[in-house]
Amino acid sequence: MKIRGYILFAILGLITYGCNDSQKNDEVVSQRYIHKYGYAMSQNEWESRDYPGQVITHLRNGIVVTATYENGILNGPMTQTFPHSQTVEHYTLYNQGSKVKEILYDALGLPISEKIQLSPSRYSVTRWYDSGTPMMIEDFVGNELLEGQYFTATNDIESRIEKGSGMRIVRRRDGSLLAKEDYEGGFTVKKETFHPNGVPESIATYSNGKLNGERKTFAASGEPLSVEEMIDDQLHGKATYYEKGNKCIESSYLYGQKNGIERRYVDGEILSEEISFENNQKHGPATYFIGDRPHHEYYYAGEKISKRKYIELSRLDEMITHISPDVKSAIR
Repeated sequence: MKIRGYILFAILGLITYGCNDSQKNDEVVSQRYIHKYGYAMSQNEWESRDYPGQVITHLRNGIVVTATYENGILNGPMTQTFPHSQTVEHYTLYNQGSKVKEILYDALGLPISEKIQLSPSRYSVTRWYDSGTPMMIEDFVGNELLEGQYFTATNDIESRIEKGSGMRIVRRRDGSLLAKEDYEGGFTVKKETFHPNGVPESIATYSNGKLNGERKTFAASGEPLSVEEMIDDQLHGKATYYEKGNKCIESSYLYGQKNGIERRYVDGEILSEEISFENNQKHGPATYFIGDRPHHEYYYAGEKISKRKYIELSRLDEMITHISPDVKSAIR
């Protein structure tokens, strides 16, 4: 049964990599067990001993997975086809259970990307245009990018990463510009992405591999969509959102949660709502403008309450903040 477990584990790994079909479509329809010398075996024979050979699995969604085993572990090529096709979508090469190479192909059988494991922590990645010419060749240690060469669709080098620093230019397989990334010390410090028409899509700054600083996004027309302040991949500070080029929402965040006043606008100028938030919940006064007349509401920890009750609870909170931690804990 040990080999059976390896088979199912490997199949699930390939399916997760290559497609997002439902569990029903991923069901195994049939499996064949082929000894390395070419003769077929029953499942019981295969599982009774660690025979070398291949397991060929047909899935309900039309994908065929062929895995090579030796001494009960993956050793050699493993392939996954496109649904209802003999064309290989994903190729993996194993050495005694460890991945040493992965290649992803398009529906025409041309390579999209290749990852080669050079050591337990170091690996190289190559990507290609849909014409078959190389797009980029990169060397990593863990998540750190050490070296990179980036090519135009006509096979000219347009940028490099050397010793972890430089510019990384990423293009779509059709050659259109997808992103420009500034690298220092093996990690991104600034990233610009682009719509297929060449208009900027986003501009963001990074630190230690995470979003830190200002992030801006734009529509394909060039109109702004958002300006956000980030810390460690979380919204932190002021965030402004736009609709058709006009400001529509202004919010304040504290480590990913709304904290402070959120304002909403009509046509970018007319204030329509002003709501207090704390820990991602409405908390405090809220004002809604109907024409020229303001309408007031009050919230406490997300619950709508009367003004009188809000004043009482606010006074209680103020009293609690001035007593000792032990008494505060007992009250709560």
